[in-house]
Amino acid sequence: MMYVISVSKTYKHRGRFIVHKPKTKKHWQIMYYGIDEDTEELKLYSKYVNSLQAFYYKFKKYYKRKFVCVECGYVFEMLVKKRQYSIDVDCPNCEE
Repeated sequence: MMYVISVSKTYKHRGRFIVHKPKTKKHWQIMYYGIDEDTEELKLYSKYVNSLQAFYYKFKKYYKRKFVCVECGYVFEMLVKKRQYSIDVDCPNCEE
């Protein structure tokens, strides 16, 4: 599954000390978490997309939020959609 966390316009050839001309073309890029096949953990990826896909991914973004378990008081982070503050989230500490 893809968890898109950022949609932005960037230069293709960018670096720390590169100064671009004002007419240099920018391209849409997304940053997302994907599940690594070997370790089955989240890994950060990026790829270039066209303008229609960028518009689509802007509405499908995930945000990292902190939650506190009511029973044990454990604080944990999860990726959730926008405006999902009061959802019923299972605590990873209480499940074990």
